[in-house]
Amino acid sequence: MTPERIPIRVGATESVVWVGSGLLDDAAERLESPSGRYVLVSSAGSRAAADRVRGSLSGKLLADVEIDDAESAKTLAAAGAIADRALEGGIRRDDAFVAVGGGVVTDVAGFAAAIVLRGVAWNAVPTTVAGMADAAIGGKTGVDHRLGKNLIGAFHLPRAVLVDPAAAMTLSDRDYRSGLVEAFKAAWIRDPELSRRAAARVDSILARDPAALLDLVAGAVRVKADIVSSDLTEVGRRRLLNFGHTLGHALEAAEGYGHLRHGEAVAWGIAAALEISRRRAGLSEGDAAAISGVLGRLGPFPRPKVSGATLAPLLARDKKATARGVAGVLLESLGRARVEESIPVEEWIRAAAAVIPVTEGGS
Repeated sequence: MTPERIPIRVGATESVVWVGSGLLDDAAERLESPSGRYVLVSSAGSRAAADRVRGSLSGKLLADVEIDDAESAKTLAAAGAIADRALEGGIRRDDAFVAVGGGVVTDVAGFAAAIVLRGVAWNAVPTTVAGMADAAIGGKTGVDHRLGKNLIGAFHLPRAVLVDPAAAMTLSDRDYRSGLVEAFKAAWIRDPELSRRAAARVDSILARDPAALLDLVAGAVRVKADIVSSDLTEVGRRRLLNFGHTLGHALEAAEGYGHLRHGEAVAWGIAAALEISRRRAGLSEGDAAAISGVLGRLGPFPRPKVSGATLAPLLARDKKATARGVAGVLLESLGRARVEESIPVEEWIRAAAAVIPVTEGGS
């Protein structure tokens, strides 16, 4: 089957997402570097996919860097280590990075590409479902800070993204299910038909049926590509992609990065956002139940152990916070989302307490 080509156009810049089977072994045909030379960045968890990409790029590598793919390693130091290796390898401004791995790898490698020589081209080969459906697409790159997630970064579109479902077949069950949350999220905010079709095929998706997974992921990519093409820097529609992330990011930080998978935290964030959506956006019980039902089948997810006292300052430091509250994405109906600009921190905590145990004092 011929891979699907999904473009993201921002002004004169185009990023191309290729979605299909067999892309790993033919990576050199679709990855883009003005010079034809690459710095490969991967992780221990993505070695099988990286070996296939490496074989395709034989003789074209300036440097080959392996980094940790744990959220706790998503740091300025990791980006600096990549920059060191690239500069030691003699990188020029017409060379390019290629990141093979999950969201941590693509975020950090993309950020390194944005800052090395004031910006060189980069490509992504995501190996997790979350990376395929979301993290590797759209040019959001960066690292975490001790005060919060993704507080240091840059918008830097990859030249090409290769999405091959085969890369997800070796994921652990926990990582696979966690990543599916991001794929379904895109459908829930923008594509009701995809939402219903994927919900009807959850069992096949969980069984890693390639056709069912490809349909969901390709649909999620189309949603994100359409949104990013009109709003690269997240001042308008792109904010809709944060559905579940306001509370989700706070939960990740509260638990200590790495205890919760990103998709698990987002799942709890979505559950809380549904509570607020019913009150503020008129979301019907039927649509809320449909989404909750899918989340239940993707889980069960580990329950965070947090307190309101811990969550409050984390929410207040969210990059979407203002003096009046913290912006969040709410659903009006399946496939129709909006940004609510100022939801009080206390309301977020009440919504979290409705779906997970939240104590008053220290966690």
